[in-house]
Amino acid sequence: MIMHAEAINMVVGSYENLQQLINLPLSEGVDFSYQLSDGQHVAAVMAHELATDTQLNRLIDMLHKLPIQNETQWQPYSHQAIFWILPHLEKQQLVDWVTRLHALFPHCFVHPNSRFFPMGSAGIFSALSALKAMPVDNQSAIFIAVDSLFFDLVDFNHDQELITQQQDTGRCPAEAVIMASINVANDGLEMVDLFQDSCSAVQQTQTIKALFNRACQIEDLDVFAQLYLPGNHAAITDNWLNAYEQLASRIDQDTQISQSSYFTGDIGCVAGLFNLLHIYNRYQQQNATGTSLQLEVSQQLHLGLAMYSWIEKA
Repeated sequence: MIMHAEAINMVVGSYENLQQLINLPLSEGVDFSYQLSDGQHVAAVMAHELATDTQLNRLIDMLHKLPIQNETQWQPYSHQAIFWILPHLEKQQLVDWVTRLHALFPHCFVHPNSRFFPMGSAGIFSALSALKAMPVDNQSAIFIAVDSLFFDLVDFNHDQELITQQQDTGRCPAEAVIMASINVANDGLEMVDLFQDSCSAVQQTQTIKALFNRACQIEDLDVFAQLYLPGNHAAITDNWLNAYEQLASRIDQDTQISQSSYFTGDIGCVAGLFNLLHIYNRYQQQNATGTSLQLEVSQQLHLGLAMYSWIEKA
C-alpha cells in the first residue's frame, strides 16, 4: 500500500506550531518544564487551561483544538471516514467515550466507515490495515489520535518516576492530539509490510524478537536506514534492546535510531500517528532514504511493526 499523508493539525502540550512539531528535532525543541500543584518542577509537557476532573473531559478539550467543532469546519473532510486512535479502553469505557463523542461531534460520524481503535500507539497499524481494506475507489480517512498522561502525574511522582531537580532519569509525561488525512495513492510512502501481535508483560521481549525476525525475513529487503523505536518507558526500552540483536542482518553503522518521545514526551497512543507522519515528512523533505522500520508497543501490550520506503512518480 502506498500513501499520501497530510498533517492537518498537531498539538503537543501547549505547542501548536505544526511545522515546528513535524520537524522535531530539527526545529526548536519542546520545553519540558512543568510545575506540579505542590510547586515541584518536573519534566513534562502539558497544555494550559484544560479540564482537570476526568481524562475524557481533558481529551475533549484537546479535541476542540482541531477543526471539527461544527459542520462548517468539518465540511472539507466530510467525504472521509474518521479513524479514532485512542488509549487502551475497556468495553464499557469505550461505550461511554463513543457516546460522548457522538453527542459532541455528530457531524463527524456520518460516514459509515468511521471506526475506533482503542489500543494505544499500536492502534495506528490496525487503522492502516483498515484503510487498506476499504473499497479501492474510496481508500481515504481522517486519522485522529488523542491522549494525555496528565492524570498519571501524581502516581509517577509518588513512585519517583519523574525527572526532577533531584532525579535526572525517569518518565516524561505529555499529552497530544493529531489530525491527519491519509489516502492510498500511486506514489508516496509505501508500507512494505506490517505485523501485529499481543502478549503478556513477561513475553514482551520474545514477542518483539519474533516481530523483528519476521521483518528480517522479507525477501529483497534493504538494510534499515531508520529505526523508530519506543523510548517512553524503561521496561519497554529494555525489552526491545534485548531483542535488538535479531536485526543484526538488516542494520549497519549508518542505521539511525529515532526515539521521538525524547522530543515530544510520552504522548501515549498519539505516538504511533506522530511517528508515521514524522517518517513521511522526512522522506518528503528528502531527509531520509532507504527503508524505515517503526515499532510501537502500547502500554496495554498491543504490539505492531511496519516497514516503509518511498516511491517517487516516474
